Amino acid sequence: MDKKQNFETNLKQLEEIVRALEGSDISLEEMLSLFEKGIHLTKECTTALDEAEQKISILMKNRETGEMVEEPFGGLGE
Repeated sequence: MDKKQNFETNLKQLEEIVRALEGSDISLEEMLSLFEKGIHLTKECTTALDEAEQKISILMKNRETGEMVEEPFGGLGE
């Protein structure tokens, strides 16, 4: 699964967690479990967005020199 699919999957799971937490028919234990999973997914999404922002910054910087070269920025997982 590539990063885009992973981000989109995580985002969909977060939406499902929010819907479940908004419902009133789950136990406190389930709520805590869902909340914990939501925090983990939020961190993963934030990391993916930060990496995308860094990549855009690098591409824009290279555009100023007349070159459109994608460079690694030393992000997590690379």
